[in-house]
Amino acid sequence: MEQSPDSSPDLNEENTQESEIPNLESLQTSDIEAGFPPDFDKFWKVVEDNPQDFTGWVYLLQYVEQENHLPAARKAFDRFFTHYPYCYGYWKKYADLEKRHDNVKQSDEVYRRGLQAIPLSVDLWIHYINFLKETLDPADPETNSTIRGAYEHAVLAAGTDFRSDRLWEMYINWEDEQGNLREVTSIYDRILGIPTQLYSHHFQRFKEHIQNNLPRDFLTTEQFVQLRRELASVNGHGGEEAQPGEDLPCGTEDITDPAKLITEIENMRHRIIEIHQEMFNHNEHEVSKRWTFEEAIKRPYFHVKPLEKIQLKNWKEYLDFEIENGTHERVVVLFERCVISCALYEDFWIKYAKYMENHSIEGVRHVYSRACTIHLPKKPMVHMLWAAFEEQQGNIDEARRILKNFEECILGLAMIRLRRVSLERRHGNMEEAEQLLEDAFRNAKSATEASFYAIKLARHLFRVQKNLPKARKVLSEAIEMDKENTKLYLNLLEMEYSGDLTQNEENILSCFDKAVHGALSMKMRITFSQRKVEFLEDFGSDVNKLLDAYDEHQALLKEQDSLKRRAENGSEEPDEKKMLTDDPTLASAQMMDGDMQVSQAAYNYNAWYQYNYQNAWNYGQYYHPT
Repeated sequence: MEQSPDSSPDLNEENTQESEIPNLESLQTSDIEAGFPPDFDKFWKVVEDNPQDFTGWVYLLQYVEQENHLPAARKAFDRFFTHYPYCYGYWKKYADLEKRHDNVKQSDEVYRRGLQAIPLSVDLWIHYINFLKETLDPADPETNSTIRGAYEHAVLAAGTDFRSDRLWEMYINWEDEQGNLREVTSIYDRILGIPTQLYSHHFQRFKEHIQNNLPRDFLTTEQFVQLRRELASVNGHGGEEAQPGEDLPCGTEDITDPAKLITEIENMRHRIIEIHQEMFNHNEHEVSKRWTFEEAIKRPYFHVKPLEKIQLKNWKEYLDFEIENGTHERVVVLFERCVISCALYEDFWIKYAKYMENHSIEGVRHVYSRACTIHLPKKPMVHMLWAAFEEQQGNIDEARRILKNFEECILGLAMIRLRRVSLERRHGNMEEAEQLLEDAFRNAKSATEASFYAIKLARHLFRVQKNLPKARKVLSEAIEMDKENTKLYLNLLEMEYSGDLTQNEENILSCFDKAVHGALSMKMRITFSQRKVEFLEDFGSDVNKLLDAYDEHQALLKEQDSLKRRAENGSEEPDEKKMLTDDPTLASAQMMDGDMQVSQAAYNYNAWYQYNYQNAWNYGQYYHPT
């Protein structure tokens, strides 16, 4: 039976609704909390301030267990599981705590919640079934049916796990204790076709089951009659083959001849084992293909400690193998196993979601939701991909919500703000896009951050909204706040150059003058000065301005030479070295070429921005100082 990734074992839906689980928040009144253990607040504050402090949670849970204070324990465990639902051992601790206080129903609900959170946990299923055996009334005729139902839910949810053998054996042994030999056979029919670690052991036990019992007892009536007719047809010792239309019960009659009866029994056993031998051989081949991967899994359970690189590599290769060779059900189960062990690695959640895109839209959404809301609340990439997925499905409001909620959780992350801007732009909400950039610019915590958003806002205003005056105003304001930022001048020049050069000459010259007479390093001022001379040479309308620019440039070169000579005499550090020392970002910010086209590199959000410009202009070859 195929299990959807967004489904959980339906143990009994009317008993597992959230409304029936105690609402601990409603119990957190001052009267209740006033009776909490004395050190509870101290431990609680640690995890309240930092929910990712796993050690803090461990100390808190140990403390409430030690104090045996049920309301405090409920508050602690319930909050813990909103962050770490894959810790199956703590689900059992919680259930045991309720049981110790004679709250059998609440203990059952805790188990059910845990199994919904981590349905692949063989250990938790075993603990739950043992709990049912201990607490249900043996005299109740419904008890066996309830336990069998739990076993069935367990093997449907976790039975295809490679390490699920203990669960299957427990199920087989229980049915055997009840004397249900036919049920035992049915279970073996299922497990012998599933690649598990103890596949060979199961086959040996199956053969013992066949040899130690009579076919009439471990086969259903239909199976028995069908097998008897098959053997009769082949061996010719059971009389004439039954004709179509005859009543089946006649096929169950006892053979009176003891020798023939023994022969039939042995032939039946031989034929049954022969049929299952073929199943075993096929299963053994499937196990052999997965054995190396399974042997390499050293930590199949969840833990906050990082996994070794070789473990991560093994999971990736195993998933690739199963996607290539396995059924959809086996792939989903392996992904679910993987995201337990690798819950804190967004690459595996993303891989899971990408795989599900070809199978189930709701499955994709469920994977992203679990990753983002529980396990990876502070990982930006998986949130951005979830928002992009919802946008693809036409759920624009949901995409907005995802990005906005994440930005409120992790403040000041440029890549999220820019993704919000691009989302609004793609859907024609230009004013909202502008407002998002404007807010980021106004609320920036540093001049560098403000300059970054100023450039983004100006380019949006100019390129998208075609509003050059507004874009010019933004960059001019940014320059006043961050006068040493070369990129602001470069972007302002780029925009000014994009218009009619003749009509826009004054604005272009004004931009050059800001750079040349501003607070930039000497080397950058000379570079802008060179560019100003070339502009006037190529496009200027007044020769006097060209000559003035040339004289100004020569004066800067002389000033630079004077600074170099003073540095050589040891009185001052060379300006170029100071520039590289004081502002390392300028070393990679090279000027653009003659046509002023900026080549923007891929976003580097850690450094706020990174533009790659071509080599700085070298006009010294044309204008030699006199």
